[in-house]
Amino acid sequence: MSQATGNGKLIESLVADREVVALAFRQKLEPIEGPDVPIFPPTYPANKDTKKHLHDTPYTVNKTKDDVWVCDLDSVQSQANRMEAAFTGELAGDVPQHAVQAGKAGNHRRVALTDLGHRAADASIRATDLAGDIREWMLAFHSGDPAPLARFAPTTLVYGGWDSRETQVKIPRVVRSQIRAHDVSVFTGSAQYSGAFKQEELDLTDAEWKAGAEVGFAPTPSVDAHGGILVRGEIVHSASITLNGIRKHRIRKHRTDDGSDVLPNYLLGLALGGLLVGSRDYELRSGCFLVPAAPAEWRAVTRSGERRSIEVDESAVLEELRETAKKWSETAGVTLDVEPEIHEYDSKIAKAMIAKSKKKGQGDAGA
Repeated sequence: MSQATGNGKLIESLVADREVVALAFRQKLEPIEGPDVPIFPPTYPANKDTKKHLHDTPYTVNKTKDDVWVCDLDSVQSQANRMEAAFTGELAGDVPQHAVQAGKAGNHRRVALTDLGHRAADASIRATDLAGDIREWMLAFHSGDPAPLARFAPTTLVYGGWDSRETQVKIPRVVRSQIRAHDVSVFTGSAQYSGAFKQEELDLTDAEWKAGAEVGFAPTPSVDAHGGILVRGEIVHSASITLNGIRKHRIRKHRTDDGSDVLPNYLLGLALGGLLVGSRDYELRSGCFLVPAAPAEWRAVTRSGERRSIEVDESAVLEELRETAKKWSETAGVTLDVEPEIHEYDSKIAKAMIAKSKKKGQGDAGA
């Protein structure tokens, strides 16, 4: 399958080709220092019940039946947040801009909708003047009409959302992305901090010197701390975009004159744009800066399971995204590329949400 069909547009041709059910992306990576250098995965707190970590490490590692250890370097949720951040930055002009403003007097802070962890279902934006509207948009989606939610938060239809505290409506993500390291060894690390001055030079008693370790005066050891992982196999960024999930959002009244489906095209453009822009930089965290080890691979997956290599050109995709965003803007009556609409956080709404949640929890426990 080439980059596109006769009209030269990848997004439109993929949505129109019903034999293609998904796109698969694969990118091999390696540490910026080289493949023989340990890297640092994300760490997580111990299980609140057992007070321990599975496999005695704060990293997410799992063992296959062949005794091969696999470690998560970036979760599906984290990848979604990284991709969606593109729509606060470079691709901001392609989606409606909304932000929540909260904080004490004189110290108000704004957070864009596309930076909220749960998107349109996030508690912070539900505690604004939009509370009732979001409820209605969620219910409309559940009834088969995604247009109201798409006009407000189209990336929620791409990266998913669960309105778990209100309508219980679940919006499946159509993009799934994850970075894993295969065949890893888990390291520990130890370190010793030694202050520049001795106890007597600082005129501190033994008790003060011992307590001084907390503020950086006395020597402070760190023993058997997490020391990263050494990857002997491959580091792979794998992602998929389910086209059938996107096609479900076809809206009959939002068809252009040539019969193409504006919303599915727009959503696929957002999915591809977020993945392409979000994959430019693999500086995941301190100690985990990765770079490509080989060219990225894109494949179209058909109903029969065939995997066809396709060419995905970033500049062409982003240009087509701008075109599809403009079409969606015109047909849906949405204004793009403007300053964010600010929604003030209301603590009264938030407190009511918390009280309702507590009451529901008590009822559940009693049942």
